Amino acid sequence: MQPDPDSPAPDSAAGRLLDAQVRWTVGRLTGDEQSELVTALVDDVLATGRACTVAELIDPEELKSGARLLLTRVPPSTAATTFAETAADVLRAGPADDYTLGELIDREHVARLTDEALALTPSLERILDDLTRSPLVASLASRFVARLVNDVLAGNRAVAEKIPGVGSLMSIGTSVAGKAIGRTGEQFEQLFGDTAAKGAEFAMTRLNKIIIATLNDPQTRTAVLEVFDIYADRPAGRPETVLSSDDALRIAGLAQDIGIAAAASEPVLALAEALIDGFFRTYADHPAALLLDDLDLGRDDLVDRALAVAPRVLAAAAACGELERAVRSRLAPFYASAEVAEILAD
Repeated sequence: MQPDPDSPAPDSAAGRLLDAQVRWTVGRLTGDEQSELVTALVDDVLATGRACTVAELIDPEELKSGARLLLTRVPPSTAATTFAETAADVLRAGPADDYTLGELIDREHVARLTDEALALTPSLERILDDLTRSPLVASLASRFVARLVNDVLAGNRAVAEKIPGVGSLMSIGTSVAGKAIGRTGEQFEQLFGDTAAKGAEFAMTRLNKIIIATLNDPQTRTAVLEVFDIYADRPAGRPETVLSSDDALRIAGLAQDIGIAAAASEPVLALAEALIDGFFRTYADHPAALLLDDLDLGRDDLVDRALAVAPRVLAAAAACGELERAVRSRLAPFYASAEVAEILAD
C-alpha cells in the first residue's frame, strides 16, 4: 500500500502523536465528556450568532443559488418520488384511531375561514365575469341552467300529479314548456344550444348573479357553520374507503409532476429570490441569534435537541470506524507538515 503523503510515517514521532490525538479525540467524543462537548459546541455557535449579523454570516446570492439548486434538483429526485409514494400510502391509510372533524379544526377557525372566503366574493365575481367571455364555459353554464330548470319543472309536475285535480292544471300549465323541454330535457337544452353566443353569455351572467347573491346572503355563513356543527362530532370517513392504492399513487405522481414543473419555473424561482431578499431586508443587520428568539427557540431547546441526536450519530460513526477516519483525515496533514517535523527535530 502506498503511504499517504498527508500522513506522517506510522513509526515516526509525528505518527505516534497523531495516533495519540486521534484516540484522545475519539474518546472524548464517545465518552463521558460527550455531553459537555456537544453543549459547548452549541454555545460556541450561539456566541457567534450573537456577535455576527446575518449579512456577515450569509451571502444572499449564495443563498439564492442554493434555493435554485434545491428547487430544480429535489422535486424530480428519487428521494422525492419515494417520499411522495410513501406519503400517499400513509395519508390513504389515515390515523390508526377514528377521529372527528372537530378534532382537526376548531369551530372558531372554520368561522374565520368562512369570513375570509366570503370577503373574497368581489374577486370571485370578477373572475366569473371574465369566464363569461369563454364561449365553451358560457355554453356549459347554459346547459346547467337548462337541466336545473328541467328538473324543477319535472319535480313540480310529479308532486302535482299526486294531488287530485291539480295534476290536470299542472299539465295545462306545462304543456307549452313540455314541447320545448321534453321528457329528458333535450329540447330545452336545444333551445339554449340553438341561441347565439349572447344567449349562452346571458345564461352564465344570470348564473353568476345567483352564485354571488347566494354568497352575499347573510344566511350563507350560518349555513356553513351549521354544516360543520352537523359533522363536527361524527367520525370522519377513512381515506382508504374512497381511494384505492393505485389511485393514491397515481394522484401522488401527478402532484409530483406538477411540483417538478412549477418548482423549476421562472416565476417560482423569482418568488424564492424575492422571499430571500425580503428576509435580508428584515434581518441582514441584526445578530443571527435574533432569528432564534423570533422563532421562540431558546438555548436550552437547542442543547436538548443536540444531546438527543449527537450520541446516537457519534456512536454509530464510531462503531463503523468512520469517526476515527474522519478525525484522522483532518489531523494527519498537520502532523505531516514541515512545521511539526521542525519542532520535533529540535
